[in-house]
Amino acid sequence: MGYILTREQGRVIRARTGFYDVEFGELVLRCTLRGTLKRKRQSRTGRRLYADPVAVGDKVVFSQIDEDEGVIEEILPRQTKFSRKYAGKHEDIEQIIVANAHQVVAVVSTQMPSLNFRTLDRFLILAEAGEMDAVICLNKMDLVDAEQRRQLIATFETYEKLGYGVLFTSINYPKSIETLKNVLIDKFSVIVGPSGVGKSSVLNAIQPNLELRIGEVGEKTQKGRHTTTLVELFKLDIGGEVADTPGIREIGLWGVDTENLELYFPEMEPFLESCKYKDCAHVKETDCGIQMAVESGDIHPERYRSYVVLKTKDTPDY
Repeated sequence: MGYILTREQGRVIRARTGFYDVEFGELVLRCTLRGTLKRKRQSRTGRRLYADPVAVGDKVVFSQIDEDEGVIEEILPRQTKFSRKYAGKHEDIEQIIVANAHQVVAVVSTQMPSLNFRTLDRFLILAEAGEMDAVICLNKMDLVDAEQRRQLIATFETYEKLGYGVLFTSINYPKSIETLKNVLIDKFSVIVGPSGVGKSSVLNAIQPNLELRIGEVGEKTQKGRHTTTLVELFKLDIGGEVADTPGIREIGLWGVDTENLELYFPEMEPFLESCKYKDCAHVKETDCGIQMAVESGDIHPERYRSYVVLKTKDTPDY
């Protein structure tokens, strides 16, 4: 059957290996990728450059084949992207999780699974590398007592001073969900976080008719089970859109200048000129302005630990 329509522009709202749901007005077409476009997204030697060249949020040009199907002919330039290094023992391949979002909402939890600052800081760095704003959502606040809550609020003041929005949420605290709603209104947000931190539960609380599947966290492993299996874009009744993503366990940095990693830690900037050596790596050197700032309390030790882990070895934390 010949093409029904000429080339049109749409947006990818759902992606699964080799197939993409493209929204075009009131229609949603199931599309594949034109073979010539696949080849353009490879290196000269034929090596893959992307885990998948198309991402949810991409604006694309497509041709319609019939009432339900089409072919993507062109991927339009992205304004922003949230990418990571493709997980596993592969060549350096970029995995674009979401394109053209306004902000990243990084969800972490107080417990079940326990709070991991290394993971959180990787999300924030990738948001900056992809030219997106970042909001931190510390979820499951109902699992901590009053003293733990006080300590967490004090710790996360560090992030607020750096300019990040910080939300403390629980599906059992309706007012906290309302606060999150206000952050999402009229924006395209990508929701990221490890498995089990409650991303789907929070989204269901925001909009119950989403009916996203919810998994449990293993008591021994403290790891969540993957209930979201693909990236999907949802429109919110309050206005705005969210892209729900599968739980991320490996967060290899992509698009980040690791040689100048301190530039992604803005609290370090005032102390860089205090280092004795111009090529100071801020890890083991003597007379290091950054290490002295950590000792004096001007740089939070958890943030510094994240820097050291990333500087010395970019290996995922689990």
